[in-house]
Amino acid sequence: MKEKVIGALIFIVAILVLIYYTWALPLLQNPWFGPALKTWVDNTFGAGTLLHQIFAPEPMFLIILPVWLAAVLIMVIGAWIGWTMMTTPAPEPLEDFDFDEEEIAEPEMEEEIEEEPEEEE
Repeated sequence: MKEKVIGALIFIVAILVLIYYTWALPLLQNPWFGPALKTWVDNTFGAGTLLHQIFAPEPMFLIILPVWLAAVLIMVIGAWIGWTMMTTPAPEPLEDFDFDEEEIAEPEMEEEIEEEPEEEE
């Protein structure tokens, strides 16, 4: 059940980010209806407010944000791997079994002798 909740949260966040980037990059920067949308944002949310900055972000912010997030994600994964390697105890060495090679070879030779076919005259 926990995996389904996490999956649903990831799905919702992904859809919201998709909608936001579709709004902010192709729609607001579009030369045909972008100015009309910017005017609507300016009139609906006062200039300088947080909502105005959310609904009419600077285009450079939309380029910098995913690059920064990718770099942070890579560093978090690297830190996680390092932490796991640092805190995981070393595996116990396997016992070194010292088999006598002659004991192993003898049964094999006996089987070969038994398998030789008898010559017909």
